[in-house]
Amino acid sequence: MFSVSRLQGKPVFIADIGDGSVGAALVTLGKGAAAEVRNSIRATLPFEDRAPEQSAAAILQLLETTIGKLMSADSGKKSNPPHALHVILRAPWTRFRTTQAEESFSEPRAITKDLIAQLAKKALAAPSELDRGNISEAGVMQVFLNGYPTGEPLGKRAKSIGLVAFESDIDAAMKTGIISVLGKAFPGRTPVIRSGMRAILTVMQEHLPDVHRFLLLDIGGSVSSCAIIRKESMTQYGAAPEGLSTILKRVAPSGLPEETLSMLRMLATDACSTTACQSLKDSLARAEPDLVRAFGEVFAKLAATRRLPNAALLSAPAELTPWLQGFFSRIDFSQFTATTQPLSVETLSPEHMLDTVHWTPGISPDTGIGISASSVNILEQSA
Repeated sequence: MFSVSRLQGKPVFIADIGDGSVGAALVTLGKGAAAEVRNSIRATLPFEDRAPEQSAAAILQLLETTIGKLMSADSGKKSNPPHALHVILRAPWTRFRTTQAEESFSEPRAITKDLIAQLAKKALAAPSELDRGNISEAGVMQVFLNGYPTGEPLGKRAKSIGLVAFESDIDAAMKTGIISVLGKAFPGRTPVIRSGMRAILTVMQEHLPDVHRFLLLDIGGSVSSCAIIRKESMTQYGAAPEGLSTILKRVAPSGLPEETLSMLRMLATDACSTTACQSLKDSLARAEPDLVRAFGEVFAKLAATRRLPNAALLSAPAELTPWLQGFFSRIDFSQFTATTQPLSVETLSPEHMLDTVHWTPGISPDTGIGISASSVNILEQSA
């Protein structure tokens, strides 16, 4: 792996891969500075029913095509090829968990790498549903000394130490496919693959450190992750079988997805007043009961363990973000929250990452690529 100091000013390739779309970008990392997105492309699969194996094959083909378009667009700029490859892989191709451990001492002790490593090993020994044979990453997300989060614990003395450790597994066939596609596109380079949940939590910890308890709603193509985050630790997780493609099928079953997406973009900016747009609004309203049922079932399971925080953070495709923010705020999910009040929903957008991600003029900011670039920039600086 290359550190930011060695890569500073040099392009790296970053892919953001979900279950229904692929984002690809050429990014320049910055040590102590923002990452610069030089060029980016987002491509979406046609909306149709697929078996899991077919979805994986379609995503890999889309990744190959998207890389080709990205590099062709960059070929006339006389820039160097990427010096490193990073992949942010989302559900359902990866699963993620956090776990905690702590230890107290009779007298203050110096905190060492070995002590942290031993405690992390203890935390990760806890039972898990992850596939132990396909763990893709593991590490420490946060260290607490004497009960307080500490960014640089090494060498400090404390009477107690606690930590949040993390790990994720990966779909083995998808991993093999990604390495193959990237190996053809960028010979001699091996990608660093990280989970989408780790990327989001890294960005949250950096940009919204005062939000300690929240419900994370990460909307994918046909699967949406619902995670409860408390003090950098994911305490509960569930998935709803709903996303961009399933919602579009409901609101426009016989229409072209591209036309529906176009109208959704116009609705998001109040720039759509045609009868077709009004029809789309009506269709969205009719789709609400099914979405309430799907997400309500997940929230009920999560709340059975511990009731949900009122604060919710929404990460969704730009076309659906305004409507989904209104949906989760307006629908009464108060029966599942700790205060029995409705959810207070904030959207995670490129604006949250202005300090660590800059976009070259003419490049449309993309939330998924922004999260990916921001997390890579942050994590590589600490590598």
